[in-house]
Amino acid sequence: MSSVHKRLRKETELQFMQTAWGLQFELTRFVMREKNLPKKWRLVLGCPMVEKVDELVDNLTYANCIYPINISDVELREKYQQRAVANCWQLHNKLVRMIECVETVKIENMENIINLLSDAENLIKKWKKSDRERYKKLFADK
Repeated sequence: MSSVHKRLRKETELQFMQTAWGLQFELTRFVMREKNLPKKWRLVLGCPMVEKVDELVDNLTYANCIYPINISDVELREKYQQRAVANCWQLHNKLVRMIECVETVKIENMENIINLLSDAENLIKKWKKSDRERYKKLFADK
């Protein structure tokens, strides 16, 4: 644990990745707990959610691995960032479906997951915007 008070902590450069990893771990733990999601729902709702959060982390990893040296690299990086944002919306829809369909799933038990998902989406959008500004200046003369 950090000795710095939570209110004084600053975002890290890769906060979007840390948040996505946290979401991945929390969501996987949630759907694998019998009291949260019974086995009869895991194949239909649980597994696709875990696959989708894995896809989100993969898209962020792909985007972060691209070091743009030309316009096409910038476009490719932005494409993966946009896919990650889309993954957040897809996860949101899957969460709503799970809450509506499964009686044992309670919003109160999902608060941390919902907050992580919201934070992840906002951080990815912020990262995308800062990239756009940075690379617009870098490649403006080309």
